[in-house]
Amino acid sequence: MEHLLEMDCDVCFIQETFLRDGDKAKLAEIKEYGWNILSDPRKHRSGGGIAMLYKNNIHLKSNTKVTKYKSFQVMESLLTTSTDMVRLVNIYRPPYTKKARFTECDFLREFEDYLENLVTKPGVPVLAGDFNFHVERPGDHYPKKFLELLEQYQLQQHVPVVPTHEQGGTLDLVITGESFGKKIGSFDICKSRTKSDHFLVLFDVTLVVNPPGKEEKFTNYRRFKSIDIDNFKTDILSSGLRNFDESMSVDDAVSLYDSVLTKLMDDHCPVIKKKLKKKPTPWLDLELRTLRQKRRAAERAWRKGKGDRMDYIRLRDEFSRLEFVKRCAHHKESLRASSGDTKTLYKKLNRLLGNESQDLPKHLDSTKLSEDFKDFFSNKVNKIRRDITAEHSETDPEEPLTEAIDQKTFKCNEFSSFSAINSEDLLNLVSKMSNKFCCLDPIPTFLLKDCVDELTPILLYILNKSLTTGSFPVGMKKAVVKPTLKKE
Repeated sequence: MEHLLEMDCDVCFIQETFLRDGDKAKLAEIKEYGWNILSDPRKHRSGGGIAMLYKNNIHLKSNTKVTKYKSFQVMESLLTTSTDMVRLVNIYRPPYTKKARFTECDFLREFEDYLENLVTKPGVPVLAGDFNFHVERPGDHYPKKFLELLEQYQLQQHVPVVPTHEQGGTLDLVITGESFGKKIGSFDICKSRTKSDHFLVLFDVTLVVNPPGKEEKFTNYRRFKSIDIDNFKTDILSSGLRNFDESMSVDDAVSLYDSVLTKLMDDHCPVIKKKLKKKPTPWLDLELRTLRQKRRAAERAWRKGKGDRMDYIRLRDEFSRLEFVKRCAHHKESLRASSGDTKTLYKKLNRLLGNESQDLPKHLDSTKLSEDFKDFFSNKVNKIRRDITAEHSETDPEEPLTEAIDQKTFKCNEFSSFSAINSEDLLNLVSKMSNKFCCLDPIPTFLLKDCVDELTPILLYILNKSLTTGSFPVGMKKAVVKPTLKKE
C-alpha cells in the first residue's frame, strides 16, 4: 500500500491477491490507508484471486454479472466520467499447471467468447492484467493468434515491449480501443519494490470523473459541564412548569415538560455539530518515519544507479518487519485496555476483523420496521402458547388448560387501582435512578437530580394524573431500540 501511495496511483489492478472470502481483516487494513477495494477471490482452490484498488475520491461500481471462465479470471467495474463511461476489466490468466490444465488454445477460445460479449456492453473497455502471453515475440504462434484476436475486435495493446517480469517477457498488458488509446500518456515500468515477481505498470489517463460525495462524518453533542445549575434552576422557576393549568391532560403535561426543558437546554447548553477527523496512524512513530525516509532515499539512489539495490531491500524488509511489530503491539495494548468493557472490546474486534456492525437491518420506514419486530416476537409468543395448548390437550384432554394453569401454577392478581405519590416518594425514586439517560430525554438524569425540587410540581402532576386516569402518556411510548442480531 505504501508503494502505491508513493507512486501516486489512483486505480490499481492486482492479480494473484491470495485473498479469500473470509479475509475481512485484510480488507479493513487496506481501507485504513484511504483506499477501497473490489475483490474477487478464487473460489475452489488456494492462490490466485484478482482485485481493484482505488482511492476514496473515486467511485467504482462493480459488475457482479460477469460470466465465469475456466482458463482465466475476470472482473469488471464501471467508472463514470463527465463525457462517457469506462468499463475497467481486470484479467488474470494463470500459467498451465497440474492443477490448472488449461492451455493457450483454451484461453484464446474463451477469451474470444468474452470479447464478443464485451463489445455489446455499454462503456469504453479498458482491459489490463497478467495475460502470461509473451507479446514481445509477436511471431510465435499463440502471441500472434492473441494479437490477431485483438485486432479482430478493434483493440490495441499499449504496453511497451519491455520486461514486466523478473525473468523477462512482456506479460502484463493494457488493452483499449484506438480512441481511448490516444488519451493514454507514457508508460512507466517500475521494478518491484515488493516481493512480487511482476513489475508495476504505470500509465496516465486524463479523465474528468465525478467524485463521490465526501464521506464526512459529524457528531452532535452538548457541553453539559458548561451549564450553570443555579441559572438553570432560576429559569425553571420562571417557566411554565411552575404555573401550569391543572386541568390539562397528561399528554399535554408531558408535551409541556419536554418542550420547556428542551428550550432551556438549547439556551444553556446548545447542540454543537462537530466534524470527526480521521485519526493518524497511531503506531507510525518517529522511529518508523525515520526508517521510511531512509528507505525512500535508498530506493531513489538505486533507481538512479547511485545506490545498491540490496541496501534498499534491506531497509524495505526492516521497515515492513518493524511496522508489523508496532501495529500488532498497538492493537494488543488497545484490546488489553478494553478487557473490562465487553461492548468496547467487541467494537474494536469487529473493526479489526472487518465485520461492519449494523444496529438495525436495512430499512426505508422505521415505523414499519418496528411493527415487523413487534409482529415477530408476538408470533413467537403465540406459537409457544399454541404448542403448550396442543401438548396439554394430548396429556389431559378433559381438563381445560386455563383452569389447569390457574389452579396448579399460579393465582392471578389484578391491579385495579393505584395510590397517588407525594413529593417524598418522588425524591426517593429520583435519587435512586441511574445517571444513564436516553437521547429522547429532554435533560440528562444528573441534571434532573439537581433540579428535582424545582421540577417536583410538574412531575407529581404527570405521575398522579397518569395513575388516577389509567392513561400512559403517548409522548413516553417512544423508545430507541438497538437489537443485537444473532444471525445475518
